[in-house]
Amino acid sequence: MAEDKKAKPKPIYKSYCTCTSLLYILAVIGIILAGAYYYVHYGCDLSNEHEEMDCSEIFRMKTLPMFFQWSIEWTQLLDSWGILDFKMSIRRSFDSMNVNTTHLFNTPNITNLSILVQEWEHNGYNLYSYTPNELVGVSNQPVVIHLHGGGGVLFSPKYFDFTIRYLANSYKIKFIVPDYPKSPEVVFPTVHEFCLNAVKHVFENSKKFSIDPKRVSITGDSFGGHAGLYVSFKWRELGYYKKYAPILTLSLVYPWVQFVNTNLDSYRDSNNNNRLLSVRSIATFASFLINGSLDLTDLIINQSLPKMSPNYKERQLAFPELLPKIDWEPPQSMIEKYASSADTIIDPYTCFLFQTDFSHLPPIYVISAGYDLLLSESIMLIQRMNESGVQVEHYVAEKMFHGFFAISKPMKTYSETFIGFEKLGKFLKKHNK
Repeated sequence: MAEDKKAKPKPIYKSYCTCTSLLYILAVIGIILAGAYYYVHYGCDLSNEHEEMDCSEIFRMKTLPMFFQWSIEWTQLLDSWGILDFKMSIRRSFDSMNVNTTHLFNTPNITNLSILVQEWEHNGYNLYSYTPNELVGVSNQPVVIHLHGGGGVLFSPKYFDFTIRYLANSYKIKFIVPDYPKSPEVVFPTVHEFCLNAVKHVFENSKKFSIDPKRVSITGDSFGGHAGLYVSFKWRELGYYKKYAPILTLSLVYPWVQFVNTNLDSYRDSNNNNRLLSVRSIATFASFLINGSLDLTDLIINQSLPKMSPNYKERQLAFPELLPKIDWEPPQSMIEKYASSADTIIDPYTCFLFQTDFSHLPPIYVISAGYDLLLSESIMLIQRMNESGVQVEHYVAEKMFHGFFAISKPMKTYSETFIGFEKLGKFLKKHNK
């Protein structure tokens, strides 16, 4: 018998230290180049739009999407050269972003927020409960389960620590925030199913968490809003509203609603692009979520991916405003390669505007940002809900941009953040009497 060939040793560059150091160097270079580009070409012209923000705040807001995209593209290039492993390295890079971007916004002193924070374990991931001191030891209390944002790719509950502490303390309500696996390591529907199971876990362990299973609300920001919609629709479909209890309310903060159309009004508005979110970063997140790679990014940007699904014509006829007719016909080789991904992107559980029945949803509160690529799809979602008789309230923070819910730097636009907090808190209290 021939002797088994020994696997070639991995290059020394695959080591964690070298990989991390290289990514940090690339990050620094990227930030310097981004800063030079924006200061040379734009200076602080944007301050007229955000007159309450200083130049450094505008710089951070505008360069973060570029840093995110460059870190991905550099890592992909180095992977193609065999220098480092893409998924491992991009996760290290994202994890460093989780830490470093939190500090960019100078989180205020929160030691005066009287909150008991407990860390639990659920399916190998952390789950955090935030209980106001006045409610420690109180049983059968209402709870809000918050599903955090980050495109299904970035961040952890700790990134949203100030926001959750502030809401819990100000409105005297317990919050539970689960972490979840991220893409590109896992693909749809793994992350969404994990969030669904985390909500089930809270219901099934109501005594351990000292909560009333009849007063469980869900909130979600950005991707967390997408996950919250998934949980809410599945809760009905799978009969969990009978097995456990109906979800009391659903609050969506600038939710990600669909992946299929990057040509909606708010996407086309150049004022919205690159304000902590860009069209390419959205397409990158969606590509990671759907098939765990960057292969679909350009197909999502140019809206050609849905055409490769055998269900495209049916969807296009039913929803022409969301799926405009495209004359281009994909070659058979592309259809064979991407048909599964195309089916996923037009699934009613990835594009909630393809859902046909919204009537079972609980009362909903939607918070939008005036400068946000996702604004149009939120408005379309609200219209569909209104047509189905769902109780919906909507607040638009006119001067804010995507991500403001997690930004806790006390800049002057801070006031709109806290107006959003106040409106959300009052909505939650109203339904938890």
